[in-house]
Amino acid sequence: MWNVISRIVVIGVLALGLTISTTAAEKKPVAKPKVSAPAKKPAAKHADVKKPAAPKKPAAKKPKGDKAKKSDRKKSGKRNKAGRKAAPLEPAKNFNVAIAKSSLGREYLMSASMIPQAGAPTSKGLAGKIVRFQLFHDGVDLYESTQGLVVTHDLPAKRLITTFPIVSQDDNNVVIDFNKGMRRVFTEIWYANSTRFSSTDRDTVAELPMSRVFSVKKEKDRLAIRQSAQVRDRRYNPNEEGRYELRYFFQPYVKTGYKPKENAVDVRRYAMFFETQTQLEPTTGRDTTKIARFDLSKPVQFYYSSNTPKEYEEAVKGGILYWNRAFGRDVVTAAKAPKKVNAPDSAHNVIQWVPWDSAGFAYADILVDPRTGQSQHGQAFMTSVFAISGKARARRMLRAMREYLEKTKDEDEKAEKRGNGQIRFPGSTVCRVNYREFAKKFAKDLEAILDSEDLTDEAALRASQDYVREVVAHEVGHVLGLRHNFAGSLAATMTTKDLDDWWKLYVRGEDVSKYAKKFTSTSIMEYSTFKAGCFIGWQMRATDSVMPHDKGAIQWGYFDKKDVMKEKMLFGTDDHVGRYGDLTVFDYGVEPVISAYDEIAAGIRNLPNRVIEDFIAARAPQDPRDREPLETVSLSPRAYASSAIGDYRDMLKWFSSSTRSLRLERDFDFIGDLNKRQRAQEHWKSLNAQIEKLGGLDRAFFSFLPGGLKLTLKNPQAGIVAADKISADALGKRLEALLNSPSYSEFVGLDEKKYKFTDAEKKLILARGKSLFAKLEEAVLSYAIGYLATTRRDLGYAANEKLDDSNNVSKLEQRIIDLATFIITAKDANKKISGKVSKSSVTISDFKYDYSLRMEAAKALTDKVGSFASWSKEARSNIHKRVKADIDGQLNIANMKTFSDSMLSRSLRSWYLKEQLLLRLLPVVRPPAPPVKK
Repeated sequence: MWNVISRIVVIGVLALGLTISTTAAEKKPVAKPKVSAPAKKPAAKHADVKKPAAPKKPAAKKPKGDKAKKSDRKKSGKRNKAGRKAAPLEPAKNFNVAIAKSSLGREYLMSASMIPQAGAPTSKGLAGKIVRFQLFHDGVDLYESTQGLVVTHDLPAKRLITTFPIVSQDDNNVVIDFNKGMRRVFTEIWYANSTRFSSTDRDTVAELPMSRVFSVKKEKDRLAIRQSAQVRDRRYNPNEEGRYELRYFFQPYVKTGYKPKENAVDVRRYAMFFETQTQLEPTTGRDTTKIARFDLSKPVQFYYSSNTPKEYEEAVKGGILYWNRAFGRDVVTAAKAPKKVNAPDSAHNVIQWVPWDSAGFAYADILVDPRTGQSQHGQAFMTSVFAISGKARARRMLRAMREYLEKTKDEDEKAEKRGNGQIRFPGSTVCRVNYREFAKKFAKDLEAILDSEDLTDEAALRASQDYVREVVAHEVGHVLGLRHNFAGSLAATMTTKDLDDWWKLYVRGEDVSKYAKKFTSTSIMEYSTFKAGCFIGWQMRATDSVMPHDKGAIQWGYFDKKDVMKEKMLFGTDDHVGRYGDLTVFDYGVEPVISAYDEIAAGIRNLPNRVIEDFIAARAPQDPRDREPLETVSLSPRAYASSAIGDYRDMLKWFSSSTRSLRLERDFDFIGDLNKRQRAQEHWKSLNAQIEKLGGLDRAFFSFLPGGLKLTLKNPQAGIVAADKISADALGKRLEALLNSPSYSEFVGLDEKKYKFTDAEKKLILARGKSLFAKLEEAVLSYAIGYLATTRRDLGYAANEKLDDSNNVSKLEQRIIDLATFIITAKDANKKISGKVSKSSVTISDFKYDYSLRMEAAKALTDKVGSFASWSKEARSNIHKRVKADIDGQLNIANMKTFSDSMLSRSLRSWYLKEQLLLRLLPVVRPPAPPVKK
């Protein structure tokens, strides 16, 4: 699935089902040949209902007695001995369900979707089950087939799901009350979260305190049942009830000639498909999962929903049909869905347009045969956040992202994922986007494109159409069975500068054909940045090319060709995120340190733009009732600092030997202790090469930080734009220039009307911006020193098994010392503290930076993190002596016979005692004691 924020993200979650072609004969409730006489008698009042007789066969071939029972058990999950499938379920009066008695004991495929009734009612597909109905005197039981759940059928097993009350019955049918019987819902997601068999998630349920079936309709041989319900999950909060629609699909289960396939062990490193729930093979107990694929004996027909805006219909179709390039022939078709067809639909693959501007995601799910993995239909939900049809909508999206980030700034990961009144689906995080990550990246992208003077509404529409094309192709890829591939960008053939140069030409409508054979990613299953997504969409529209990994994965999954393995194509999915340092979402570039540096450079450049966009959102909101006086706009230095250098930590983590690189490890046949040092050597070599490309360690890690460090700066190599130093004066000048530039002297508000800032408003914005930038320097230093304090720096030793005084680890640690020294000792002549020492009045100059920041800097010199234990021992001692000398000098302590802090007035005493706490973190190195004379 896609996940935005360069997208707000994007998300793949998939459901269950099976489309069965229905012949005229199959539509009859009872298939021919004739049913034997016993079928006309009342049904037996026990589980073993007698089956209708099969066509005449030699009596000798029929099993008898115990053999017959054993034979029936062995046929669990197969057609009855007459070779006939069950008759379809039928609607009955008052939304009840009718079951043909001749089909009792035969198999049906039951699949379901849960559709939340808040926000946008988009579905989550649940695990399908093969089930049987059995008649008793007081009800009809529903049992799950034990095939794949037990290792032998020699020992009887029955998996009861529920019992339905009987409404009525006659010789041919029994009518049940589905609503009263279905009081729980199995919440396991459709796809496997593990290749290890476990019944824990398989049997996880949520309760339905109240519910009502409000629709029962037959669609060919499938019965669709819609149930409105209160849903309670007792595992997390028994007092919370979510409101959902549960949509069940029942159809006769028929074994076909479809051949199931597993994710092969030798290919799993290079490509993966979604898998069905794990099953057990008979006798051996081997865990097995089947990949999700369509049967290509007939075209795979996709429909886009009728509410898709006309200006995006071609883009949606293009995203669907892209996959024919990967198949190498016309397999996929695209058409507009009938007006009443919406996802999830039991008979159509639907790309559902969802008008939801602040959603920030798209996702897909599919319905599959849980035994074989055969996909029959699925759906993708495409939210309108991607439809940036002009500057006004771009600003709306930007505002939505910023508001979301502001509302969730105090939420941790668990709180963000929980949601109120929502069910936690086992395994559902496998294809879930992190909304905050998407929002951060998408907001930054939007700020960057709104800065372009060449971005007309026509160019914005064209860009969003290409973006939608790319996102739809991503979601269709999920429906076809493909997992995410976040490693696609690690094989890009375009630098960040190349992409920026392409964007400038593209926005102006100029010729960009020279980029046609370039790649920003080798896989559409990546989460791409906005510009990269537009590039991919343009490439899909303007050329007939296919992204290499997409073709390789499809060719393996559907045709068993192993080029993806032979060529060692880069692949990493949701399960691998966090395992590899270069496998992240919404990133761009092959070399992760350079990519993070590029992000920092762009973030710093966009700081003044963000200030103006915050004031535009207040001045010209989408709804005039939301307009704010510009005087009330509050700008957060920490939020701006985080936006600017949030990627600093991603640069620093590569000094740790525990950070792994998927791109580098691809060339190793195995990963383990036996080649641990060799892998560290490759990581070390790569880190040093990237630092050299950036112009050396000082340029890469310290040139953009505020402060007065003396650095040795070299120019980065061609194709890398040097990051600007964060300076309040420089940022203020850029803000003033932007306010008078064509991009902002007249602007389009979120309400699509044109506005101009008055001179008074510009003056206010400039003053507020300069105030922000003055405090921004300290906020940036706080983030930077915090990241440096926690950076492990053992890669050099792991690679070389020795310490070196001149390598990049040593240089980094010296600059940490320099930065900490600067932060702790810098003075500000304008910050004065007045008080008394004994009876004498004294005015002292305070230190420049906030006390909490200075404490952070002192903690950054800890022995707990570093290349060796005493890496900063002498530095701490020197800083201690320097600070103490300053304190003692200003208070004239050296000239006093005795000194106690009680001699100081309150203001000076408070200042003095805090400084003593800081000095304790910086112990003085005492000279060794002279040897004792004997």
